[in-house]
Amino acid sequence: AADLVEEVVRIAGLDRIPATPLPRVSGVTQAVLTDKQKRARRLRRLLAARGLVEAVTWSFITKEQATHFGGGGAHLDLANPISSEMSAMRPGLLPGLLAAVTRNRNRGADDVALFELGQAYRGDRPEDQYLSGVGVRAGTATLAGSGRHWAGAAGKVGAFDVKADVFAALTALGIDPQKAQISRDAPHWYHPGRSGTLRLGPKAVLAHFGEVHP
Repeated sequence: AADLVEEVVRIAGLDRIPATPLPRVSGVTQAVLTDKQKRARRLRRLLAARGLVEAVTWSFITKEQATHFGGGGAHLDLANPISSEMSAMRPGLLPGLLAAVTRNRNRGADDVALFELGQAYRGDRPEDQYLSGVGVRAGTATLAGSGRHWAGAAGKVGAFDVKADVFAALTALGIDPQKAQISRDAPHWYHPGRSGTLRLGPKAVLAHFGEVHP
């Protein structure tokens, strides 16, 4: 029905359609955002306040990158990719952010702090799609600021800087990070001696943090 009405309006002309105001709903407007949307908005504001710039990267990456970052299954390969560089659905947001950091550094911007909230894919079922938040700091892009320091050489970003970001993000989401356990079993794309995983119990993984493996 809507398509037929649209065709009639197009042929007759919009100037012949009288303007009709929508009825005003009485009372206080109810909240329309879900709890998930509220948490995502809160996390975006928190990460931006900590000096990270939001990025939106492609949901498609190369097959090699997808395999390296825990994906790469044939069920997540695109049947008709727009290019060979975007042939697989991303298993996480980190490869796209690392590529963005690399492009910035190749153009002379060595101090980069980016974050992204977006969908990633563990499989081809609807329940395999999940919302993830990832942040990357490079060069001297610390919480205190980036660039040269008046007292001498500016300090480089380290594992403790991103650990502080993770703790702040969990706190903003209502989770007490002090109750979490830190283990050394971070994924293999992190530095084995400068990374960790935050857990609530043996199965509930809250976050990974650390330096990228050399």
